[in-house]
Amino acid sequence: MRNSIKFFIITVLLSMIGCSSPTPAMQEDGVSEALPPFQAIKTVCKKKTLKVEPSMSAGLYKSSNMYYAQGKYAQYTYSQSRWIENPNSKITRKVTRFLRKMNLFKSVQNADSKTKNDLSLEMTIEDFMQYFDKNDKNSYVNVVITFSFVNLNTHEIYATKTFQSKLKTQTNDALGGVKALDKGLYNILNESALWIKGICFDK
Repeated sequence: MRNSIKFFIITVLLSMIGCSSPTPAMQEDGVSEALPPFQAIKTVCKKKTLKVEPSMSAGLYKSSNMYYAQGKYAQYTYSQSRWIENPNSKITRKVTRFLRKMNLFKSVQNADSKTKNDLSLEMTIEDFMQYFDKNDKNSYVNVVITFSFVNLNTHEIYATKTFQSKLKTQTNDALGGVKALDKGLYNILNESALWIKGICFDK
């Protein structure tokens, strides 16, 4: 009788393992909220207010669909994964939080703010994609974002720079792509932090 019970339990466990899938029917992914640590520094920017404009990007980055590319021209979407919040909105919100945490400006406002500001930050998402080789054996991500600070009094560009982070994925799937994109964005935030601090010291 005990042997029969053991056999029944093992059979159930094996059937459960066999039916499980590493990818749910609809898996929602988002870019991590982790931000680099900063130390507050008093600079000329501390007297200026900053408004963060919505990111500019291609339509695919404003969609909840998760896209990936194969080779130079083919582009597809993951059928079982999607973004919780599209990359365009997510990156804008995360950069806003990142700038507030840096504590370099008098205040950092989002695009909905009606207050008068000294500077605005315009962002262009040039690339935020996972790429596969022709055989689907290897994949990497490419994150490219251009930051432009605009003087709202003269409407001239205060400073501009493009940042890029290209990383291999740990796994060739949607989850591997999300983790690598997250790391790429984190790298760009760290690099841009040094650049922004330099601007605040030079201007």
